[in-house]
Amino acid sequence: MRALFALFGAGAGVAVLVLIGGLRPRPRPDRPGRGERRRALTGVAALRIAAVLGVGAVVGAATRWPVAALLAAVAVWALPRVLGPDRGQQRTLARVEAIAAWAEDLSGTLRAAAGIEQTILETATVAPVEIRDELARLTEAVRAGIRLPDALRAFADDLSDPTADMVANVLLQASQYQARDIAVGISGVGRRARRQATSRMRIATGRARVRTATRIIVAVMLATPVGLAVFAGDFLAPYGTGIGQVLLAVFGAMFAGVIVWMVRTGQVRDLPRILTGHDEQVVTP
Repeated sequence: MRALFALFGAGAGVAVLVLIGGLRPRPRPDRPGRGERRRALTGVAALRIAAVLGVGAVVGAATRWPVAALLAAVAVWALPRVLGPDRGQQRTLARVEAIAAWAEDLSGTLRAAAGIEQTILETATVAPVEIRDELARLTEAVRAGIRLPDALRAFADDLSDPTADMVANVLLQASQYQARDIAVGISGVGRRARRQATSRMRIATGRARVRTATRIIVAVMLATPVGLAVFAGDFLAPYGTGIGQVLLAVFGAMFAGVIVWMVRTGQVRDLPRILTGHDEQVVTP
């Protein structure tokens, strides 16, 4: 009988994964230099799927509760990403810092009376690692003879960052309208990017406190039923009935809703982009 419930738990975990996979948007085509990263992510996803199925099967066999197996599988899949380190925010901060450094380098090189295209080619070789791949594609486009406005718009789309849009917009203004004192404009963008990075760092500190509180709440909520199952199994016996399974599913959904709400309270929307398509007009500051 336990084997049957273990099989049911594993099947429920697979069903949840299939549902999540079906709701996810299709990934964009691979860009150059990202094949190895994609393969590494595929390996990590395979390990996560194995962990989800294993935990779901163990919980289903131990409790004989299909809802518990399903909730355990969902928890193993979702909680590490929700409660783990916010690597996305860290990458965003590092990218803003890199864009600010590149803008400052652009300003200094332009003051030396270098042209825009030559400045991009020179600064791309010593750009920060966080944006070096995108700048490499920009320099390849410039060397291939692609019009600079088109290359800059593709570069902005590649980075997909509001700060990068500001830098690209100033360069677009200079390339299309022969703007003067472009070095001053780029220098101002660099200073603004630095201020944005500082502000985002303060926001990230506040978000870290929210994530710490979320981790504590989740740990207590998960440790409580485990402790009751080990030391007071009779207390949880009513959940083995049909009505008990329904209530367990309701409580699990409520718990998931609270976690989602707490995670969203720690999220801050980024600034809107000003270059969002190749056919848009250049935004005048």
